[in-house]
Amino acid sequence: MTKYYFIFVLVESLIFNWCFAEEPDKFSYESKLLDKVIRLELKVEGMEKEMKKTHANTVSVLENVNRVLDNKTAELKLLEERVDKPMVAFSAYSPVDKSLDSSQILVLQTVPLNEGNGYDNVIGVFTAPVTGLYYFVVHACNYAGRGFYYDIILEHNPVARSTQYNNVNHDCNSVSAVTMVTAGQRVWVKSTSGNSSPQLYENSYRRTTFAGFLLQK
Repeated sequence: MTKYYFIFVLVESLIFNWCFAEEPDKFSYESKLLDKVIRLELKVEGMEKEMKKTHANTVSVLENVNRVLDNKTAELKLLEERVDKPMVAFSAYSPVDKSLDSSQILVLQTVPLNEGNGYDNVIGVFTAPVTGLYYFVVHACNYAGRGFYYDIILEHNPVARSTQYNNVNHDCNSVSAVTMVTAGQRVWVKSTSGNSSPQLYENSYRRTTFAGFLLQK
């Protein structure tokens, strides 16, 4: 009986020591595990912040790249339009006849600008080399007391007209038109009221001029 009691006490003592010997290791393990989890969470949070920052920077860079590409595309389109658009422009002055009859064409002999060779200073007519939207302007100067009445004509149809008269002083005024012109169509300035006396006045400060240019092909 004493033998079995001793064994029982020994086993009980071993079990007690084993239980209390394992608890510190268990707590230590759980503490270390919790510390690792916390460090891992902090590391993940840091990685998420870096990823968000990297994403924001990437988006910003892509937006800048797209903006630059849009600008370059617009510039290329403008260059293509300029290359495709021929230069058409003319300017003429100095009337051959300063006293015009009704329906007579105003012929201007001096042509400092004639890109596209559209203006003919022999007959006073501009012929459009290409189809497009054109701008035309006439600046006419007349003698005091002598009126000058005229139209800008596109193939026999007036697209602008003006009447000017000053009883006291030599005078000048202008009229302009923006109109579509088909390649080969003609534009000129026509007097709408004749006068046997000189109507058009010129000096170093006044000049009768007919000009035009292609706005858009």
